Amino acid sequence: MTRIRVLSDQVANQIAAGEVVERPSSVLKELLENALDAGATRLEIRWEDGGKRLLEVADDGYGMGRDDLYLALERHATSKVRTAEDLGHLETFGFRGEALPSIASVTRFELHSAEAEGQGWRLRSEFGVIKDVQAAPRSRGTTVTVRDLFAQLPARKRFLKGTDTEHAHLWGVVTRMALSTPDVHWVLRTDRGSDLILPPVSEVGDRLGALLGERLRRLVPFREGEHPWVLRGYLSPPELSFRDRNHLYLFVNGRAVRDRLLLAALAAGWEGYFAKGSYPAAVIFLDLPPEAVDVNVHPTKAEVRFQDPHRIFPWVSRVLREAWGQLRGDLASVLDLPPKPLEPEFEAPVRTQAAIHPHLWKDSAKPAVRVMEEVFQTRLDRPYSAPPIPDRAAEAPEPAQDIRFLGAFDHTYLLVEIQGEREPELWILDQHAAHERILFERLFTRRHAPAVQPLMPPRALHLGPASLSRLAPYLEELNHVGLECEVFGDDALVVRGLPDFLADRDPQTLLEALQERLETGGKLDLEAFRRELNAELACRAAIKRYHRLDGPLVVQLVRDLLACEVPQTCPHGRPVIKKLTRSELERSFGRRS
Repeated sequence: MTRIRVLSDQVANQIAAGEVVERPSSVLKELLENALDAGATRLEIRWEDGGKRLLEVADDGYGMGRDDLYLALERHATSKVRTAEDLGHLETFGFRGEALPSIASVTRFELHSAEAEGQGWRLRSEFGVIKDVQAAPRSRGTTVTVRDLFAQLPARKRFLKGTDTEHAHLWGVVTRMALSTPDVHWVLRTDRGSDLILPPVSEVGDRLGALLGERLRRLVPFREGEHPWVLRGYLSPPELSFRDRNHLYLFVNGRAVRDRLLLAALAAGWEGYFAKGSYPAAVIFLDLPPEAVDVNVHPTKAEVRFQDPHRIFPWVSRVLREAWGQLRGDLASVLDLPPKPLEPEFEAPVRTQAAIHPHLWKDSAKPAVRVMEEVFQTRLDRPYSAPPIPDRAAEAPEPAQDIRFLGAFDHTYLLVEIQGEREPELWILDQHAAHERILFERLFTRRHAPAVQPLMPPRALHLGPASLSRLAPYLEELNHVGLECEVFGDDALVVRGLPDFLADRDPQTLLEALQERLETGGKLDLEAFRRELNAELACRAAIKRYHRLDGPLVVQLVRDLLACEVPQTCPHGRPVIKKLTRSELERSFGRRS
């Protein structure tokens, strides 16, 4: 007697269902993808008890005949792939041919379809066993009804969550699919009264409020590239952030994904605009030639593999960083100040006139004194722990009439009155964060490397041949930003010096962070690395809380801040300014505007 046997179709389908069908939302995703692949322009969805008792999807796609109903429940039967070559340029959501038989094997299943008006057939099955197929006229399209998910598989049913949780997962599927198909009419009805009707629209932005909430209607569109390489979407401005990543939606060729490389590129793009622990909202669509991405790497197609990740990561992170950089709000427009572009190249010319007033930072020098002297072409005489900045009103510029310093709260938050476009506004500025932003943008244009603190003795780090080969091409530029290191043998680096403001850092930790960047994005983002170094230097050199500033210097600080590319946040993403208009203040005191 042989020990190896061929499984029955029913057992094989239930095993496949373990990969495809995790919960009701998994079923809904597969049914919606099938409907969209069938050319549906209208979708009607209904569920009860979080989809555990009932889940139904009706479409107006091309439909199926009687024989197709039988074939649809056969494993690996599909209308979307014919040859192996087709897998190289897939343009449909589904293609494996396992979804319907897997779903039917764990539910009471009904498939009602017609290829033309007045025709139609209805197939019924229970947990993988076909019960009957009958003529049932209907309009062109298909309706799939699924009942009693996992009713005969109590072990699987126990893993389902409560109705509220499953209901939320179903909504998540609808949200993602509706975002990717603005030209489709969506109708949703549930047993909880949470109905949704979305007529077709020309732009995804017209659906943001209905799907993501009124707060996210403020997302700002961006776009770069030409067909077939296009990156587009909607981003929240820096002042609109969240405590989790639940407001990030990524799509590759219209398919919702949770790809590690894209998430890393997205994080590199928002770095510095949002505080650590805060996250933006983003709806991002990456459109590529079908052959540039492999979607056949995961049973539910939630992950993808890019043909050229070294091209994708820097492109996506750069475009997103530039897009967030342009979301300056209306801060600069209040005083009609032109934007000041960054010049991140090290060989950019040093500006001879400092972009900030010298008295703002004179008493706030950190150990990196020589760097600051080179950058600003002046001396920093006093140590970091200097007393509060003295009154130098005679040397400072005259206050502008459109900026009026009112005072400071706790010698940390500056209260400034500014004449806005329509009415006066009260601005509250964090003086350290504001000065930090000004210094950072000035430092980022420098061509000189930071002062270096030699390590005595030099530190040998054994990285291994693979890690060393990834880091080796970047050693020259790492030396230029103050991390002095060289190859030692076949598997090690010798670190001879660190930037003086990072002298207390462990070289091993720094290089491990660089290796992590390489492993995540495939290519070291040197601009991001320089940004981190400059952000730390700016933070250490900026004035701190409790430093007293006089009126003229505050006015100059505000003007220099507004000339920055990103005045809303410090280099670490913390907010710099809070604003209150006169109307908002009057409403808060019960006055009529």
